Amino acid sequence: ARIPGVSRISLVGSSKKEAHIQLDIAELEARGISALNVYEVLQYNNLTIPAGNAEYRKKNLSFTSSGSFASLDELKNLTVGAGDGSYIYLKDIATISLKTAPKKIQVRSNQKEYLMLDVLKRDEGDTIKIASATIDIFEKVKKETNGLIDYAIISNQSETTERSLQTVMQSALTGFILTILVILFLLHDVRATIIISLSIPLSILFAILGLWITGRSLNLLSLSGMTVAIGMIVDNSIVVLENTYKHFSKTGDKKKAALSGAGELGGAVLASTTTSVSVFAPLLFLTGIIGVIMNDLSLAIVFALGSSALVAVVIVPWLSSLLLKQKDESEKKKIFLKIENSIDAFMEKIEASYIKSLGWVLQNKKFALVTAIALFIASIILVSILRMNFLPPTDTGEFEIHIETPPGYTLEETQKKVDAIDALVASLVPEIDASVYYVGTDSALSLTDSPNKAFGRIRLVPNEKRKRFIQEIIPLVQDRLSETIPDCNITVLNGGFDSLLALGTGGQGYQLEIYGSDLEKVNSLAITARNFLNQDPDVFKTEISLRSDVEQLIAKLSQSYMGALGVTPYEAGITSRILFGGMDVGTLHIDNKDYPIRIDSNISDASLNEDTLNKMAILTQDGRYVNFAAFSKLESKPTLTRIDRKDRNYSVEITGFLRVDDQSGVVKRMNEAMSALNLPSEVHYSVSGVSALMQYSISSLVLMFAISIFLVYAVMVIQFERFIQPLIIMASIPFCLIGVVLGLYLFGSSISIIAMLAVITLGGTVVNNAIVMVDYINLLRKEENLELVDAIFKGSQSRLRPILMTTMTTLVGVLPMALAHGNGSEVYAPLG
Repeated sequence: ARIPGVSRISLVGSSKKEAHIQLDIAELEARGISALNVYEVLQYNNLTIPAGNAEYRKKNLSFTSSGSFASLDELKNLTVGAGDGSYIYLKDIATISLKTAPKKIQVRSNQKEYLMLDVLKRDEGDTIKIASATIDIFEKVKKETNGLIDYAIISNQSETTERSLQTVMQSALTGFILTILVILFLLHDVRATIIISLSIPLSILFAILGLWITGRSLNLLSLSGMTVAIGMIVDNSIVVLENTYKHFSKTGDKKKAALSGAGELGGAVLASTTTSVSVFAPLLFLTGIIGVIMNDLSLAIVFALGSSALVAVVIVPWLSSLLLKQKDESEKKKIFLKIENSIDAFMEKIEASYIKSLGWVLQNKKFALVTAIALFIASIILVSILRMNFLPPTDTGEFEIHIETPPGYTLEETQKKVDAIDALVASLVPEIDASVYYVGTDSALSLTDSPNKAFGRIRLVPNEKRKRFIQEIIPLVQDRLSETIPDCNITVLNGGFDSLLALGTGGQGYQLEIYGSDLEKVNSLAITARNFLNQDPDVFKTEISLRSDVEQLIAKLSQSYMGALGVTPYEAGITSRILFGGMDVGTLHIDNKDYPIRIDSNISDASLNEDTLNKMAILTQDGRYVNFAAFSKLESKPTLTRIDRKDRNYSVEITGFLRVDDQSGVVKRMNEAMSALNLPSEVHYSVSGVSALMQYSISSLVLMFAISIFLVYAVMVIQFERFIQPLIIMASIPFCLIGVVLGLYLFGSSISIIAMLAVITLGGTVVNNAIVMVDYINLLRKEENLELVDAIFKGSQSRLRPILMTTMTTLVGVLPMALAHGNGSEVYAPLG
């Protein structure tokens, strides 16, 4: 059955059949046929060539000439030459059979061999549905075979996604409940609380509709955005309802109160919402990985806030006209009346203390200003001791082991090392749920065969079933593997979100790129930089992309002697590859199945030495056979593993794997070390990978924040029709940093792009409170002709309760997210 949304299914570790042609060296020489001629005959008889268009039965069709082998007998009876008056067939000089090809990649677990099925989805595919349908198929096969065919899940992104979504949903639900309780506590009015409570699901519903219209999906990021917005959604509704209730208490007319309440603050609600949207709108234009992260999250918040304004000025007044009711103290039980009176008394004390403090501040303006500035400077200083990373490290219950055995190791030798590593890791980590090792490749995605490399993926039991975090397990495994198996290059890395981020940035850890026009100088500086990294206290292991410790065997050809024989290096090279290494030379079609055709010789499995060169022969133009030993000499010398280029320059990348999740320390120390060097003019360096992405992200977010500030100011200038008052409101933004830095420090969080987004979000919230305050003070001065100080006192006292309510609802709305400890919660916890 086909599963919708699946793009590719890869079966790894299976045995594949091939049509194998093994040339007999002695027969080739006896019959005067070259291996290169046989190879070319096979190629020419197994081609599909477009021949243009042709008219056929009054239709103009594309015409293709196709020639392919349909049976082993066709291969065996293929004419490859002639001699002594008869044809020479392929079967005369070779053994042809349909056989199982040697495995290039093995899949192992618990020292046993397995098959691995990788199911990849399309961009639009539903991860959870695809995983569920795949598991259903496996269960069906297991049942049909009475358990003879069993399976184990090694990596299931849907589980990580589902658990992460569940954690976010739980945070959202908890935030919703806490928000309602806070509103009920401060308003102590069930009807008013119901009105506010309805505004949250309505706003979320409209936001989901907006995401659907724009073609976005409900994912971890968009749900996180809505969770953040829960506390902010009720702000507009609280302000409108509080004002409506104040009019209703005076007049007793619900409809007039609803009109007056919404009418008076409609402009302020529109302005505050517009400023909030202005804060997030620029983030929608970010590109790259940071754009992927920010776009859905920001768009969800924008839709939620826009919907909240609509609900506040349309739905809340309508619900108020239906549900509001004058309080009748006689209908309440004594216990509830006592609680309400206690709350009112408490709020009155807060208001009295606030007015007293406000009076003192207005009388001591300079001292208050200096104190605020001093606190702001202290918070800036505190930033320097906070950790810094692109995204907080996560614990999704997966980690990876990258293994490189000494150069020249065969697949079987690498497999023995992997089995030893598997056993050691199993003894170190009893929390393992399942593990798998790909032997013969360094990646589960590319699956390019490298006999001396392997890749392990380890899956742990869920967080709630283990006592250790994955960040505790990884260093332990790394240290023990490095101590126990020192002849292998082993790197243990976090999986999950960290692994996905590494795919987009070129790898985990700190990365430095050295580039220039002189390869020798580039390599020399790269080695120096690696030595610096090896000495860094935060680095436990380093790697360099350019290595010369790999030995290569070269057959040095004599051009002059080959020229005299009429043999070209191309003919010699292809012949040696056919006879010794083997080559693919087409496809055999049998019973609607395709089998690759591979040609080699009866010396392909031999060791390469002088004796082998004597057995390998090439046919010259005058029909003589000449052994390779006659015109070549074997040499063994070290060679470069690879040569990378950047903008036509040679490029070498050094990677330092860190013991900590903070890159700021190693970045600072490496910059100082590299700056102290006297670099040649033709050699340069730059930070790459996650470090470069972090620098780009910070500069991008700072630019977007500056644009947001300008847009917020422009909106307020339009609303207040003044230039000075918006600046007064804008002055409140820097001081929110005091609480942000203190909160990150107390919760042990780092500065990441998610934390920076939280700062931007908080800036919008602070501005909204200030807008409501200043707008109401202006209204009092205009309608009641109050002096400025009197209007400040009255307006501040009147707006204190709704501002406290909006602040507390915003706080409790994101508090569950800040304290969450579910799967992947580390990523979005800084939003709280």
